[in-house]
Amino acid sequence: MSIFVESSDVLPLVDLEVALPVGSLQDPAGQEGLAQLTGHLMRRGPRGLSQERFEDRLASLGARLSVDVSMRSTRIRATVLRRNLEPLLALLADVVWQPALRASDFAKLKRRAQAALIARRDDDQTLGAVCFREALFGEHPYGRTLSGHTDSLARIGVQQVKDFYAKNIAKGAFVVGVAGDVAEVEMRSLLASHFPRSRRARQKGSDVPVTRVRHGRHVVIVDKPERTQTQLFIGTLGARTRDRNLFPLIVSNTAFGGTFSGPLMQQVRGARGWSYGAYSRLLHSTQRDAWYMSTAPAAEYSADCAALQLDLLERWVDGGTKKADLSFAQRYLINSHCFDRDTPSKRLETRLDVELLDIPRSYVEKYDQLVARVTRQEANDATRARISPRDLIIVVVATASEVAGSFEQLPGVRSLEIVPFDRN
Repeated sequence: MSIFVESSDVLPLVDLEVALPVGSLQDPAGQEGLAQLTGHLMRRGPRGLSQERFEDRLASLGARLSVDVSMRSTRIRATVLRRNLEPLLALLADVVWQPALRASDFAKLKRRAQAALIARRDDDQTLGAVCFREALFGEHPYGRTLSGHTDSLARIGVQQVKDFYAKNIAKGAFVVGVAGDVAEVEMRSLLASHFPRSRRARQKGSDVPVTRVRHGRHVVIVDKPERTQTQLFIGTLGARTRDRNLFPLIVSNTAFGGTFSGPLMQQVRGARGWSYGAYSRLLHSTQRDAWYMSTAPAAEYSADCAALQLDLLERWVDGGTKKADLSFAQRYLINSHCFDRDTPSKRLETRLDVELLDIPRSYVEKYDQLVARVTRQEANDATRARISPRDLIIVVVATASEVAGSFEQLPGVRSLEIVPFDRN
């Protein structure tokens, strides 16, 4: 069985995790949100226990349990007092392999999911982030929203959940992770009594279509009335996980917009005060994921802020990163990395990510060395190779009538689309 154990007797607690390579990428077209609904319905408990009795059982064990669904994985996590490890383990196994999947529970969850979609309209930052990925990836699976949308949720019933569970989880691959006050030998013995034999859970890049750059600069305005502050996202495709440019690009991006001292923050906030935050993010997956800048300028400065960011982007790509800024970024990444591994649970998560997400083991074991050995030439070459200032998606959540004209005049804009904020 694929078991990962991080032992520590500092506290009489044990963290358990069953991790599966199943997420929103497995949502059928038109049924976006299905993976998340399935995970949340599993959390309602196993067959033979009502939700109320299931929660009482967890409380009696001094345990908590959660289910987290992402684009590429489903993680069922539990924490329990050491003395109650074995009964919690049996309960966890029932949750994963004998979930009740009751129609009554599903109806409640679906109403809650539909209400959450409506509530999401009040969160301008989330609206902008969702619209940005949809515009960047189009029909590609990376453009799907984890929680779905109104039409997709309407197509999902409890039978679709049961079918999804049977196809992707019931007999699918999984790995088990354990962190805390338990030894590996003991854990293997306990798991053998309650868990089926697992199969290799790592995802392969060939399962996901190649992402494609949309050529030119394209503006999407998420039209929302009476916006005095806007949410602005500007980005393009970044890197794959297994990309020789990944670590040079991580360092370069950190120098540009990953810290408070980077030129993006200093020029947008420090010099002009247009946005409280100004950062750039680099995501990576089996195929090229997103790179983007995010700011939140006042409506009157929104187009000017976008123009400034475009100029900073071009200077970064064309002119490269200064040696001093690169060295600072490397020190920052190495020094902050210790916080990603300072507890058994964090170390466990990293090991599970390697197994589930097709991340090379060297990225974890040699992270500091991979960051430290990036040269200025490598960083600048990677930036030019992967970040295209000419091919950008520009998304702004704003009142369209107030900003459309100025955004249409941004240099290089090929198209402008206005979408209502409540379309989903």
